[in-house]
Amino acid sequence: MRTRFDSELETLYVSMIKMGSLAEDALSSIQRALKEGAGSELENMQNTTHLIDEKEREIEALCLRLLLRRQPVAKDLRTISSAMKMVSDIERIGDNAGDIAEILPFIENEELPGRVGLDNMCGSVIEMVSGAIDAFVHTDAAKASEVIASDDIVDNAFVRAKELITEMIRIGDKDAASAPDLLMIAKYLERMGDHAASLARWVLNSVDASGDWINNPVQVD
Repeated sequence: MRTRFDSELETLYVSMIKMGSLAEDALSSIQRALKEGAGSELENMQNTTHLIDEKEREIEALCLRLLLRRQPVAKDLRTISSAMKMVSDIERIGDNAGDIAEILPFIENEELPGRVGLDNMCGSVIEMVSGAIDAFVHTDAAKASEVIASDDIVDNAFVRAKELITEMIRIGDKDAASAPDLLMIAKYLERMGDHAASLARWVLNSVDASGDWINNPVQVD
C-alpha cells in the first residue's frame, strides 16, 4: 500500500515540476517579448496559459484522490495540502502572464521595457518560480526561504520602475503615452513575485509542522 502511495506522490511531484515549467515558459516568453517586441510570443503565451489551467485541474484531481483514497497523515498530508495551494498560485501567475500578453502589443517601442527595468524584473520572477518548485520537490526549506527573500528584489524593481515611468510623464517624454501600459506590466510582475513568494511559503508549510512559517504570510491580491 505504501509503495503505491509513494508512486502516486512521485506523480504529484512530476506534475508540479511540469506546471512550474509551464509558468517559467510563460514568463520567458514575456521576457523575450519585452526585449524584442511582442511578435510571435503572444500566441505562445496564450497557449501556455491554457496548458497551465489544464495542469491545475489535473493536479487538483490527483490531490483529491490521494486525500480521499489514501487518507494521508503528518508530513504526507502537509505535502498534498501545500501542493493544492501552490497550484492556485501558479495558475494566478499564468493569469497574470495572460494579462501582460494582452498589453504588450500596445507598446510600440521595444526599448521602453528595458529602460524601466521590466525585462530584468521578469528575470527575477522566473528565478523565484524555479526556486520555489525546486524547493518543493526537494523539501528544501533553506531554498524556500531564499525565494521569499528574493521578493524584495522584485518589489524594489517595481518601485524603481514606477519612479522612472513617473519621470517619463513629468518631463513629457516622447514615449510617455506608453506609461500606463508599462506601469500595468510592472504591477503584474510585482504580483507574480508575490505569488512566487507564496509558493515558497507553502513549501515551508510542507516541511515545518510547527506552523512558525505562517508568522510572516505573503499577502497576494
